[in-house]
Amino acid sequence: MPAQSSSDMSLKELFLKLQTYISAITSRWLMLCLFGFGFAFLFLIANFNIKPQYTANLSYMLNEDESGGLGGISAMLGQFGLGMGSSESNLDKIIELSRTRRITQNALFNKKTLHNNNDYLANHLIKSLEYTGHWADKGLLSFLSSQDSLNLEGFRFLQDSVEKFSLIENKALKALHQVMVGKHMKGSTFQSTYSEITGIMNFSMTTSDPQLSILIVNSMYDNLSKYYIEKSTEKQKSDYAIIKSKYDSISTELNNVQYSIARSSDRNQDMFLSQDLLPLKKMAQNERRLQLMLGEAEKQKQIAELTLGNKTPYIQVIDKPILPLKPVNKSRVFYFLLGGLVGGFIAIGIILIRKIYSDIMQS
Repeated sequence: MPAQSSSDMSLKELFLKLQTYISAITSRWLMLCLFGFGFAFLFLIANFNIKPQYTANLSYMLNEDESGGLGGISAMLGQFGLGMGSSESNLDKIIELSRTRRITQNALFNKKTLHNNNDYLANHLIKSLEYTGHWADKGLLSFLSSQDSLNLEGFRFLQDSVEKFSLIENKALKALHQVMVGKHMKGSTFQSTYSEITGIMNFSMTTSDPQLSILIVNSMYDNLSKYYIEKSTEKQKSDYAIIKSKYDSISTELNNVQYSIARSSDRNQDMFLSQDLLPLKKMAQNERRLQLMLGEAEKQKQIAELTLGNKTPYIQVIDKPILPLKPVNKSRVFYFLLGGLVGGFIAIGIILIRKIYSDIMQS
């Protein structure tokens, strides 16, 4: 029974102590308001110039699966020294390709009309970065400290021949590439990801202009898919060109031999001397040989055509971004409320510390 009484007393003391703390806090309501509104306005001022950012998302899928029915073709190609290659879809390769400067520059040097201004996407992006205060910034371009004398303020690209770029154009191109992919893959405006479960891939681009975000993400997809398909089928196209060239050569030679036989027959009107039969027989033998070669070449050409079609990856868009896009960053109201909460917690902390210190000193 005494133990229960002691427990009740300690619980009562706890509630009384909490009550004194709450009373101390509420009695300082003016301090709470000053700290709350003070920090709210500080947060608002600090984030007042932050421009809204819009992210455009594009999803697509890659299909590189080879038909199982082409196993016989693969074996036949082995006889001619032409392999079918691996059937595995290399999604990581696409992710890495999307971060390369080649793909970025190919995408950014497409001319698009934005707000009645037809210009390179690179120049549209520079204008967007100037609007948000992230262009010609030493912090952004610190990795090019050796070229700090080249000022990018007000810079615009006037050509798309990268091989003929000047030093300042190269610097601007590198700066845009870093904006896109980020420094050490961090802080990038362009993101490329895929789901390991479904294999569905996603591109996203974030700028201060929703239309610009959509234009850039679509351009990145178009250029990446085109480049990937070209490089994936490069060997097969070369093999097909060689086989077709041989087929055309044999076909031309066969036509010439058949024309020679017909011309000789017309000239002699089927009346041959014995000495004329020998060249005619040789031409006939050559015709049969060429016909056999043409048949074999035709078979190889058809196999090469099937191989080329089978090795061509099929990239299909699932969802393209459309307007309107919602801002992805926080509004000014959010920062105002956040500052109020931070200020309120700081004021409460100060009040409690002073109260605890006062109680300790009085005891």
